[in-house]
Formats: sequence, structure tokens, C-alpha cells
Amino acid sequence: MPWAIAASLTQDPPCSEKVISVSGDGGFMFSSQELSTAVQQGCNITHFIWNDEAYNMVEFQEVMKYGRSSGVKLGGVDFVKFAEAFGAKGFRISDSSDVEKVMKEALAHKGVSLVDVAIDYSGNLQLAENLVEDAGN
Repeated sequence: MPWAIAASLTQDPPCSEKVISVSGDGGFMFSSQELSTAVQQGCNITHFIWNDEAYNMVEFQEVMKYGRSSGVKLGGVDFVKFAEAFGAKGFRISDSSDVEKVMKEALAHKGVSLVDVAIDYSGNLQLAENLVEDAGN
């Protein structure tokens, strides 16, 4: 979100073109308070949140390194309500059949919007097996 705000504010004129940004739900929560700044500054941003209700990048690395994870669950944040609480517009994609319709609506919205995208990262461990071993072991 902070980089999207910068991209929006540095346009000529500021906030004139749609900026699209993407993060996971955990990553978004590290700077989610900046949603207030984006709304106050009149930014034109649509931010997509891949939502698996966890700090997934931390989780799969913990599992790979220690055989288990700890303290990584976010507890089900409702990002539609979160967006609305800050004066932004919230959207949700719960099923793949919603993708095109919701994306069109969110991208057409003038101002700040969040799109909560339910996602399943259960295959990450299998994908990560091909990564180079961490040199810091």
C-alpha cells in the first residue's frame, strides 16, 4: 500500500490514473493503517489482497526449517469491512467465477478500493522443495 500511495501521488496531476497493487493478507497488515493516508490524499488505488488468513510466507518457511509453524494465523480479518472503516470501497472474490465481475467493479471505482481474494496456498510447501537451501542453516 505505501508504494501504491507514492505511485499515485507522484502522477501528474496527482492521483489521476488508477494504481494497482497486490499483497498477501499478512503483508498488507504490516502497513494497513496507510489505507487512511490513501483515502485522505484522494488516491486512486485498487489493492488486491491474497487472503489465506495467515502469514503464509513465514508459515511455510517455519515448516520447512522446523517441521511446524507457530504464531502465524491472522484470525479472519474482514477486509471489506476494514476498507469501509477507512472510507474506502471493499470487494470480495470468494469463487473463481467472481473474478472478472469483481475486478471490473473494483477497477472502475474512482478512489481507494480493496479486493479480498480468498486463496489456498496449500501447495507452497511442494513448490518450495525446489528452492535452494538457505545458506544460513
